[in-house]
Amino acid sequence: MEVTIAIPQRWREPWFGRPIDVAWERQGGLEVFPLPARGMGKGELAKAKYGRRALKALLRDRRPDLVQIEEEPTTIAAKQVLGAARRLGIPVVLLTHQNVDLQLDWWLRWKHRRLLKKLTGLVAGSDLAGTLARQDAPNLPIAVIPQLGAIAPHEPQHVPHEGLAIGFVGRLVPQKGLDNLLQALALQRSAKWRLTIVGDGPERERLEQLASELRLAARVRWTGGLPAEQVANLWPDLDVLVMPSRGSAQWRESNGQILMEAMAHEVAVLGTNSGVIPELIGDAGIVVPDGDLESMAAALESLSDLNTRRNLAQAARARALRLYSDDAIAERTLEFWRQVVK
Repeated sequence: MEVTIAIPQRWREPWFGRPIDVAWERQGGLEVFPLPARGMGKGELAKAKYGRRALKALLRDRRPDLVQIEEEPTTIAAKQVLGAARRLGIPVVLLTHQNVDLQLDWWLRWKHRRLLKKLTGLVAGSDLAGTLARQDAPNLPIAVIPQLGAIAPHEPQHVPHEGLAIGFVGRLVPQKGLDNLLQALALQRSAKWRLTIVGDGPERERLEQLASELRLAARVRWTGGLPAEQVANLWPDLDVLVMPSRGSAQWRESNGQILMEAMAHEVAVLGTNSGVIPELIGDAGIVVPDGDLESMAAALESLSDLNTRRNLAQAARARALRLYSDDAIAERTLEFWRQVVK
């Protein structure tokens, strides 16, 4: 199998806003091909687009058996790539994380349905995303598969320490619910715990102030944003990863990558019922209602018990190896590609 990955020649990294320049490279059957693009990483991805001539030339020269678009169906880029591929008779699969029913006017809704019906198949990042897509395209082949897998260590390492070592990894924005986690921990003031917060964002100053007001500042460590390799070094020091995301009519958690990474490293997981979180955790962790501080505090108290925590951590790793490893996701994706091409 040969795979060509076409990505923007220059774009801005979402978390830190750093410009990234992409160069052509080939390793075995994998080719990374930079395409001229504009509007990538500027906060208005719905308006981003690729260079038309370069996109057309790439598809014409490679003539792939299948194209997978990793853009939401409402974006210009998705429509652009779909049109270019269909003109060459190439079947197209689209990957979507959209798990909130968009309030589109009738014209945009019609265009959205029309685009979905032109696809050969669709990969949904969550059950909810797949359910929403089926409402607009009931006959479209759909597979629910995470976009990325988790790299699982052969033997997870754990550093001995006192108390419960809790971790949060994510952007410091309101929808991530870190303020709820801090307030839940304030209800567990007498317990032995420490919290490591990895990430940065516009809410950091307010959250630091909240931690001080709750008299938790001495037990909270703020690392700021870290690159992926440094986040990987964090897992041996953690007992539990908490994902306290809050949902709304406009947004639900759609990216559970860090959750899968923690599970693969045999770290117990606790999350809310927002978006993709409960389906990723399944019965291998604890799920509490979004915004229920008492339930979150009680869950953290139960995880203070070593046997409870160890059993959940082992179940989480087993689930991650079975469903979320790179190999497992690659096999499921390849099988779906084969089905839709046939």
